[in-house]
Amino acid sequence: MSKKFLRALTVLLAVVAVVMVLSFAACGKQSETTTPTQETTAQTAAPSESSTRALSLTEASLSVTTWSSPNGATVNLTAVPSEHDKDDSAEFVVLLDGVSIASVPCEWKDNAYVASAELNGADGYGYYVTITSKDGSFVELPVNTPEDPTDENLVNLASSLQSYCTLTLNDASLEGDDLTILSGYALVQAPRITENDENVACAQANLVLTLDGQELSSIALTMAPGEADRSYDANITDMSFTVPEDIGEGQQLVLRLDAVLTNGQILTALGGSWTAENGTIANAVG
Repeated sequence: MSKKFLRALTVLLAVVAVVMVLSFAACGKQSETTTPTQETTAQTAAPSESSTRALSLTEASLSVTTWSSPNGATVNLTAVPSEHDKDDSAEFVVLLDGVSIASVPCEWKDNAYVASAELNGADGYGYYVTITSKDGSFVELPVNTPEDPTDENLVNLASSLQSYCTLTLNDASLEGDDLTILSGYALVQAPRITENDENVACAQANLVLTLDGQELSSIALTMAPGEADRSYDANITDMSFTVPEDIGEGQQLVLRLDAVLTNGQILTALGGSWTAENGTIANAVG
């Protein structure tokens, strides 16, 4: 065998060895880059156990049940959550001037949270629902608040339960046997919260002049709807009453407003009084 042939064979074997080494190295690198990629994909696909649910309401409403006296009412909540789990809980929270005065656990009924709170008559109530999930996370959701009222009657509960009337005399003259109301204003406010949401209105209103409590005369007023809900008012101008000539010393004339509501309630308010002194009638209050 010639020396040239042996050299060629040696070179060929060296080339083959180099090629094999490079091939093994390439396979090793490909295996190292593939494995981490597969592990990352598996971790991303796995669900996260620490994810939290969005607790919110899709619908909420408040209704009211009146008491026999106008000193308070029962407010009823119905709130529908966006989603519900059997381990969730909720409370009906009522604040007054930023202080919690009621926190009532809700019942789950007909796919909604329901609860009732008995509240004394006051103005400035705020109504909320607090939902707590099984992992302890919670959210307080406003339903009707002084800052964002959906029903001002329930926010100002005391004012909405009350009914009253007022009589203001701006100017009056007493000459001889004539008492003339030159300028005045009458107001009747019917309750805005009533049993079964009855629409109570002003049925009639009268100016009544009395002497020592005995009615002398009466004039009917035409009451028109006022600016506030279920309020009625009338401007009084040049309305005259006849005063008896034989009023004795110390006797008192009183002008008052009498109003009757459609639910039968009678309201009254004093507007002015005049007293006989030293043979003349002097204005005492007005």
